[in-house]
Amino acid sequence: MSQRDINLLDLPNEILFNILKKLNNMDVLYSLLDINNQRLHIIAQDKIFTNILNFVSILSTNDNSSISNQKLNRFCFEILPQIHHNVKCLILELVSIERILLAGEYPNLTQLKIFNFNKEIMSRYFKALLDGRLKQLITFIVQIDFIYDMPSISYNMDDLPNLKCFSLICYNATGLYDNLVVSLLRRMSHLEELTLHVCILNRPTFIDGIHLHKEILIYMPRLDKLTFYINTTNEINGSIHRLCNDDIQRTFSYINHRQVISIVDYFGSYKAACHVFSLPFPFHRLQWITNNFPPIIFSSVTHLKLSDTVPFKPEFFIRIARSFPSLKYLSVSNIRSLLWSFHESSSINDHSCSIVEYSHLISLDIDFVNIDYVDQFLNETKTCLPCLTELVVQFDPLKNVTENFTRDATRRNCAKVKRLIVKNLIDFPQDVYRYFPSL
Repeated sequence: MSQRDINLLDLPNEILFNILKKLNNMDVLYSLLDINNQRLHIIAQDKIFTNILNFVSILSTNDNSSISNQKLNRFCFEILPQIHHNVKCLILELVSIERILLAGEYPNLTQLKIFNFNKEIMSRYFKALLDGRLKQLITFIVQIDFIYDMPSISYNMDDLPNLKCFSLICYNATGLYDNLVVSLLRRMSHLEELTLHVCILNRPTFIDGIHLHKEILIYMPRLDKLTFYINTTNEINGSIHRLCNDDIQRTFSYINHRQVISIVDYFGSYKAACHVFSLPFPFHRLQWITNNFPPIIFSSVTHLKLSDTVPFKPEFFIRIARSFPSLKYLSVSNIRSLLWSFHESSSINDHSCSIVEYSHLISLDIDFVNIDYVDQFLNETKTCLPCLTELVVQFDPLKNVTENFTRDATRRNCAKVKRLIVKNLIDFPQDVYRYFPSL
């Protein structure tokens, strides 16, 4: 047989397996199952390809919506019913969760990872997930935007005996922490690893080490690894006793799992916020950071929100660049002046401070800021933004800082911007398109 006559089916099974293992499991199943070739059909059903199904990566970036639906329908109606008994790990997102959870019973499912839950999907399926039907789960990972109460749902309060690893990441604030999150965590008495990222609104007291120990950790005697970030934001009055970082820090003598950092901020006499988190910090998002953040390297953070009622000085942004080396998305909220106008600062030595470089920043939101910060970021003598492709800003400050879209000092940081988002403005003047050539 000549080399030209050899095709894929001429190869022995061992070599076929080695080739197919280099492909995505979902591609193998979609391409080889039920294609009128018994040999490939049997190979595709092997546990190597059916143990882990990642529906987040089911579609290529070039797929259009019709192809996406076609692929998903085939998986749900043809493929999953044949292999669901082999599946040990499911990785799902909003677009796929509903149909996939209904496509099989998954008797051997031990790992479930869910991303981008919305309110409707959560209300329909979260109780199916925690009512005892999936008691075999060992790992359960949930990443959501909001935590909702669902009064119509009656939750099973039995323990989850096999659950060893649980992760809950919620990026937006909730007032339901004590009622929903704490009661859920108390069911996980066999837990060995817990990851928790929650932001809490209007709780009578800050979440501290005493609370975590008495209300949660004492119910988890087997817990070996605790990773957390908890932000509590409360409305206060002038008569409240003000706690400092040291006060909160002392409460973590109960927790021996990791080094813990606390940050306490007061905003006038009406609001207070407390961040507590373990190190190293593994999460990708961090928000409501003020001038009062510690000298720590947050190497995993890609999304950051800065907000304060006192000015951010130029030195602050140097600290930000050093502490967040992987930053891609930055939002700044501060209406207080940098203590000089940008006209005054540009008339003195522009090189009096080091130029701040955000090497990976692709999105900048400076919509709710004093005009000084618009200059701070767009003026290349102060900040270097080599990868910036999205800018959110008010039109008048942008027009003033760029000197009616003619200023050379701000031209370079605007050159690669593809999306310019200006609220309440539909059509840009032609000068804007000339100044932002990549729009």
